[in-house]
Amino acid sequence: MQNTLLMIAEVLRRKTRTVMVGKVGVGSNEPIRIQSMLTSETTDLDGVIREIRALDQASCEMIRITIPNRKALDAIPEIRRRMSEDGIERPLIADIHFNPQLAVDSCEPFEKVRINPGNYADRKKFEIREYSELQYAEELERIEEVLMPLLKNLKSYQRSLRIGANHGSLSDRIMNRYGDTPEGMVQSALEFLRIFKKYNFHDTILSMKSSNPLVMKEAYRLLVLRMEEESMDYPLHLGVTEAGNASEGRIKSAVGIGGLLCQGLGDTIRVSLTEPAENEIPAAKAILRDVEALMNSVSGNISHASLSEKKEVPGESSAYLSTGNPFFSRANLRTENFDDVETIMLKPSGCRIGPRESFKLMAWAGKNSYPDPLKVFDARLEESTQEQILALEDHAIEAGLNEVNFEEFRSKILLLKSQNPLFSLQKFKQWVSPKLMPLMVGFELPVMDSVEDHLGLAAELGELITSGQLHALVCKEDDPESISACFAKILMQAARVRMFQADFISCPSCGRTFFDLQQTTNLIKQRTAHLTGIKIAVMGCVVNGPGEMADADYGYVGAGPGKIHLYHGQQCVERNISSQVAVERLIELIRSEGQWIDPAEASTA
Repeated sequence: MQNTLLMIAEVLRRKTRTVMVGKVGVGSNEPIRIQSMLTSETTDLDGVIREIRALDQASCEMIRITIPNRKALDAIPEIRRRMSEDGIERPLIADIHFNPQLAVDSCEPFEKVRINPGNYADRKKFEIREYSELQYAEELERIEEVLMPLLKNLKSYQRSLRIGANHGSLSDRIMNRYGDTPEGMVQSALEFLRIFKKYNFHDTILSMKSSNPLVMKEAYRLLVLRMEEESMDYPLHLGVTEAGNASEGRIKSAVGIGGLLCQGLGDTIRVSLTEPAENEIPAAKAILRDVEALMNSVSGNISHASLSEKKEVPGESSAYLSTGNPFFSRANLRTENFDDVETIMLKPSGCRIGPRESFKLMAWAGKNSYPDPLKVFDARLEESTQEQILALEDHAIEAGLNEVNFEEFRSKILLLKSQNPLFSLQKFKQWVSPKLMPLMVGFELPVMDSVEDHLGLAAELGELITSGQLHALVCKEDDPESISACFAKILMQAARVRMFQADFISCPSCGRTFFDLQQTTNLIKQRTAHLTGIKIAVMGCVVNGPGEMADADYGYVGAGPGKIHLYHGQQCVERNISSQVAVERLIELIRSEGQWIDPAEASTA
């Protein structure tokens, strides 16, 4: 069943080649595809088929399956047979780590093979060493030799490939030369990509995944620039790995995936949730639907001629900007020079707003005056504050603006009241001279019934927040527990501008997972969410565990059936603990480090 979502307007999307995954095309001439990954152990045939049926019914277009060993690979023919009995024709993708031979052998039964350049030809030893140019070249020759059997089989069976770099599993070679950086992720993928291109294999899709949406977005943007420099036009698969669950996981994914889609980047997506796999599909559809609405607004309100204009940006490839997407250029994302800009102090609260101030969450004061013991709101705005605010709605922008009238608003806050704030702010800047532009920008959140209904808004606001173009959010309701306030808190935490609770990094589970990840993640969140500012990673296995949780304060990692390793920072402090007691031991570890606060104390802090 084809994705029924309309394609984003052609002029707003990065041009790529088309790569076929079975009968499903991936690239800029195709709809943006939605995929997911099974959580069942691959040899659990009944569990696998149940998940495939659920994903098929949810209109998942491609299904990834982990292949950790030979038994898993041997199960695929029977899985195929049962799919055929059910009339399911979805392409299957083999997910391979550590074992090149499994990747080679997966070319026959799978339409696509995903490999991780960080662990396909390397074993991570966390060694610190300097590579001379000759030594580095020798390493690349070794990698090329390891890739040759896979290259041969991909061509022989006419299969496609995803080179999927993960922030948490970069090779020692990359770490020593580029560090744990977006550039390192990009170079990790390019090492492999250049080899496949050298031998005229082009059915390749790339991904740059991280649990941090800011790192993930920067890596994808750098990848596009580097590919343009080498005349490469391969499609992109987008995802925030280990995003977590519930509203937090969805908004974190929206900030990363949606932010890139707004810039015309991305050809297939996965929302990785620590939930049943079929739950990922509605979340992905919601992000696509809302971003598509934004793009339709752009294409309908900006002339085709202006969209096609090239914007020359020093140091950037003109091809990268040739889509004409007004949100595509990094020039639109750079924070302006605010050296001569004063902050605005709102009266009577005394709250300061400005590009050099911390990001603010405020609310209009209501009649009920809800208590706010955790100080969620930085200020409650009184009626008198209106004098310091310039409210701007969509219809005002559509009607056009007379910039002469903006002289008096130099010291006011521009408060956007818009369905598409990213588009509205860009269009506002077209009308107003930069010299007159109110530099302090806020956004008034709508009253919400559900966080999940506003994932597109999260994508747009996340882009504005992380690029420094937005300085405050304002809730219409002054209840710190309202849905709009919860939306704001999760969004600000995902954008890394303020922490309201513990930050959780949890993988979506797969056939390599050694414990009930969904249940355990929920339990750990229930016990530790009140520990504001602490980062806790819950990882199903060792593939990405130690790496992806590199910036976490504490880690809970599956080590074997029923066995858990506990980490403090990057150091494993307890090994092979029974999963029956591991959560309590995690809390004891946090307590021993002096970072535990009882929930009752946290609620009055």
